[in-house]
Amino acid sequence: MRPNKENSIILIPARAGSKGVPNKNSKPFANGKSLVERAIEVALAEFPKEKIILSTDDEILWKQAEKSGITILKREEHLASDTAGMLEVMLDVVDKQATKPDFLILFQPTSPFRTKNHLKEALNLFQEGDQALVSVNEPKGHPFYTLFQQEGEFINKFQKNTIVRRQDLPAMYDVNGLIYIFEIESLRKESWVNFERIRPMPVSLFDAIDIDTEEDWFFAETLEKGLKTNI
Repeated sequence: MRPNKENSIILIPARAGSKGVPNKNSKPFANGKSLVERAIEVALAEFPKEKIILSTDDEILWKQAEKSGITILKREEHLASDTAGMLEVMLDVVDKQATKPDFLILFQPTSPFRTKNHLKEALNLFQEGDQALVSVNEPKGHPFYTLFQQEGEFINKFQKNTIVRRQDLPAMYDVNGLIYIFEIESLRKESWVNFERIRPMPVSLFDAIDIDTEEDWFFAETLEKGLKTNI
């Protein structure tokens, strides 16, 4: 079985507030739309509104999403705390569906350069038997060379290896929040990071930009104003 518009839902999770960028999910981005509104627009380009769910405890986001006609679920207090995990939030949303989906597509709103083409590509890439698909990008430096860990006063190589030539190193990726697809049956058993069949979807560093800090917001907004990307 593969994910499609009939057996899948798209979840956009967005809590109120933010420590890194105050109200980052609800405040206007470069073109006047919030990050959540941008995520909703991409989802609606490919999926019917009844298959798209916003999980939030933010009244501003609730009002922003209402006009789109998508489903809005008020996130319970224990799922809106700093200690709540995304797995709990995802399964909470799945359990509240009248018709149980087979796959969950996750859009983190903090990825502003997501487009409908990313969603199309992810659905095409996902193969029968896959447990998950995640968007990834190549790190700026290979972790075998660049990662060091603190040990007392000094730092030491995190990954010891005898490989010298870069071209002989195994491919390594950073996971970004652009798009995830999860098989729900597998998700109920364990966290997706422990899955054995995770398919990568490589994207550019531009597409992979994630907003977590004020500097991220400034950088992404500057790029958006200059490039005027199309959702």
